[in-house]
Amino acid sequence: MFALISEYNIAVLAASDEADHLARRYISEGALPQGSLADASHIAVASVNAMDMIVSLNFRHIVREKTIRMTGAINVLLGYNTIEINSPMEVIDDDKTRYHLGRNSCHTTEN
Repeated sequence: MFALISEYNIAVLAASDEADHLARRYISEGALPQGSLADASHIAVASVNAMDMIVSLNFRHIVREKTIRMTGAINVLLGYNTIEINSPMEVIDDDKTRYHLGRNSCHTTEN
């Protein structure tokens, strides 16, 4: 992971009191369940740092319709931007992804 961070010059976002407060708000409002502070923090740190998107494979707590809608509403209420939350399959467009999602952009059908 550290090699990828260096190779692609990825900014590492730090936790903060502001992000911790927001993460706890997500949980207290029911956007994420009790016991998922690390997952709530992931979204909160991105929100506080005005990121546009989170890409995650965490379908249990992060990449869920309820989480996406509720964290977005809480963010707007508190003056933060909403964040897109997607799985990698939703943002990577290559042959493997198209195959796994059942899409085949190489072959089209005409009506």
